[in-house]
Amino acid sequence: MTRSRFYALFLTLFFVGASYAQPYWQKGTRLATFSGTANLDGFVGGVTNAGFNAAAGTALFLDEKWAVGFGGKYRWAPLSQSMEASVRLQNLVYGASNTPHSLLLDLHATFGNNRNTTLSGDMFGRQTTAVGVGAQYTYWLTSSVGIYLWPQMNRTNSGPSGLWDWQMIAPVGLQVSWQ
Repeated sequence: MTRSRFYALFLTLFFVGASYAQPYWQKGTRLATFSGTANLDGFVGGVTNAGFNAAAGTALFLDEKWAVGFGGKYRWAPLSQSMEASVRLQNLVYGASNTPHSLLLDLHATFGNNRNTTLSGDMFGRQTTAVGVGAQYTYWLTSSVGIYLWPQMNRTNSGPSGLWDWQMIAPVGLQVSWQ
C-alpha cells in the first residue's frame, strides 16, 4: 500500500468516526479499538524474521460508568501463530466523548492458543491464559475518534517457558465511539 493510500485510509476512518459523534457516553454507547504492527528483522545480508500482529475489540456501556468488552488478537511469524480472545469489565474513571481525554480502568481475562512449527515440519502448541488489570487512556481527536495507550499488567502462562509469570504490554491504537 502506497503512502498516499495509507493516509487516505486514516482520513476516511476519522471522517466516518466523526459522523457518529455524540455529546456524552450513555447506556448503549459502543467503543471499538484497533491496533496492528508489522516487523521485519534482518542483517545487511537479508531478512532473518518477519511478523504481524493485529488486535481489535469492542465494549458496550451498561450505564454511564460501566462497560463490558470483548477483544481478539492474532499474531503471525513464519514458524508460529497465536490467537487470543479476551473479556473485560471496564469502569470510566474520567472523561467521555465530550472531553479531550478519557481513562477507563479494566479487569480482564484472556484465553489463547499458540501453534508452532519446527524446521522439520512438526507442529506443537499450547493453550494460554491470562488475568490482569489495565488502564486505557484515550486522547480524543474528535468526539468519537481517538488514539489510545493501554498499559496492561497480566499474570499469564504465555511466556516462552510456559510458566506463570508477570507480563506488561502497552498497545497503542485507534478507538471509535458511537451510539
